[in-house]
Amino acid sequence: MKLLHLKIHNYRSIRELELAIPDLLVFLGPNNHGKSNILSALEFAHLPSAKPVRGDFFAFRPEGDSTLWVEMTFGDLTEQEQTTFQKYMRNDRSVRIRKSARLQEGEAVEISYNGYVQEPQQWWLQSPAAERLSNRDLIEAEAKNVPELSALLEGKGKISKQRVREFQEDYIHAHRATLSFSEALEDGPLLGTKNVAGGILPEFYLVPAVRDLSDEAKVKGTTIFGKLLQRAVRDMAERDPRFVELRTQLATLVGELNLRPEGPREQASALGQIESSLSSELSSWNVQVSIEVTPPDIEKIFELGTELHLDDGLKTLAERKGHGLQRAVLFALFRAWAQVLRSTREGAQTTARQASDSAYFAIEEPELFLHPHAQRQLRTSLCEIADAPHHQVFICTHSTYFIDMEQYRQLAVATKPSVEAGTQIRQCTCDLFQGPDEAERKRRFHMAYWVNPDRGELFFARKVALTEGETEKVLFPFLAKKMGCLDPNVSIIDCGSKFNMPLYITILNAFRIPYVVVHDEDPLPDPIPADWSPEKRATRQRLFQANQDIAGLLDANLGRVEVLCPDFEGVGGISHTQADRKGKAIAALDHFDPMAAEQFPQRITEVTRRVYGVD
Repeated sequence: MKLLHLKIHNYRSIRELELAIPDLLVFLGPNNHGKSNILSALEFAHLPSAKPVRGDFFAFRPEGDSTLWVEMTFGDLTEQEQTTFQKYMRNDRSVRIRKSARLQEGEAVEISYNGYVQEPQQWWLQSPAAERLSNRDLIEAEAKNVPELSALLEGKGKISKQRVREFQEDYIHAHRATLSFSEALEDGPLLGTKNVAGGILPEFYLVPAVRDLSDEAKVKGTTIFGKLLQRAVRDMAERDPRFVELRTQLATLVGELNLRPEGPREQASALGQIESSLSSELSSWNVQVSIEVTPPDIEKIFELGTELHLDDGLKTLAERKGHGLQRAVLFALFRAWAQVLRSTREGAQTTARQASDSAYFAIEEPELFLHPHAQRQLRTSLCEIADAPHHQVFICTHSTYFIDMEQYRQLAVATKPSVEAGTQIRQCTCDLFQGPDEAERKRRFHMAYWVNPDRGELFFARKVALTEGETEKVLFPFLAKKMGCLDPNVSIIDCGSKFNMPLYITILNAFRIPYVVVHDEDPLPDPIPADWSPEKRATRQRLFQANQDIAGLLDANLGRVEVLCPDFEGVGGISHTQADRKGKAIAALDHFDPMAAEQFPQRITEVTRRVYGVD
């Protein structure tokens, strides 16, 4: 069971929000824009015990709107889950569920789970039809216009509501592909019960960014580490034959304790003697006492009798260590779990394994207390967990180490234009590289990643400046600092080549990130030198043609293009000889270092100010 789609209404900083859910979803964006609130809304929706307070309702909701809700669409259901949610199954085999909270008088909040039910547009297949088809005479009359109802008259027996419902279910199941359906939120509670029992919805584990982790590192069923450990132990118990044997032995022992063989009282077991004594004491009440022992869950043994010790030179309980080490232990458990899942998948061809219950992991700022190499390792482990059947991972981060630009469908950028508008999400769920040269564009995009692995910072920027190479990337911040217009929230991205710029523009357009593109004109000389080879001629023509490609992709609402004629060195007055001898970037810095800002060429000053949004 996997989450496919999410809608949130009136929750904390969120007025209305809707997003698609891949197996791994990475939330990006500045602080205080609502990323953590999305994870909190997911936790509220998945935990039956979670209940918001008045302060969790969106402050700027319309007058009279006293409801917040989180709506989830699930797919990839197991056979057991399809049976459980049969009433709510849609044509595409997905299920749509809403958890709502309503403000009552005072501080009271009413909670409800409801499912969306699809009903055929034909009246005789809808729930109220049972009243209209309550006996044979009524069915015979309606069958004149609806011949399909004649099947209800076959056989003997009384026409009951149950019989009508069974007929409807059988007909819908057999003709679902040809029927037209409408969908509505049911009036009654989900699955007909007021309280949704734990285990019906996927298990949800939230690792918060800021909390006193001393309690969270304890092995209790209510702590993050305790929940994760119990989940891992449960999965292990399903596979390890020693655990299976232990369950059997415990069940046998408990069965023997519950036996009450015939014989004198003094030969009875200890439990039997206690039962007899209690029954005797309560004889005047005409009550018989029976004591039965229930086999304990193996997992509970780990909760009741387990302590987590860490030895970093001094062996103590985990809660006595620093937060960095405590958080590292949590993530070490994630990595260990990923290894188990990987080994399970590798052996899946030879060993049949029943699919485990669905599990979702949400982690706020996984980069906290972790150095860059550890962040990379953790991301690899989280990707492996997300790849496992019935597992999904949600991350809120400010670290570029958790961004894979090739997997752009995994990214969700959170923004908050104003407190009244609330948190909003920018995603790209379409293929960005369609067209006749799709394979070539994808290859160049892939190669650009290795040339420029820090480009992920563009998702955190107020504005992005795309440059052809390292010279402009180095020089623009240097010049802006001298000019007094440097803005650290503007990212300068070295695209590695003018030919790569369209790929970045496509990404920036898709995620609605403001940008400016700075590139050389690279005009063709007129006339073209006779000693140019055909290859050089073709390359220079492609380079000049790239100017039009870039201009054609520009979204005027987001970006602008600044063309330097004929090139950056020519406009800046940088010696080509020095650039060839020292390297372009060093030559440019040496050229501008002794200058005051007032001495900069006018065009260089103009472009620098536009890069940083100062027109």
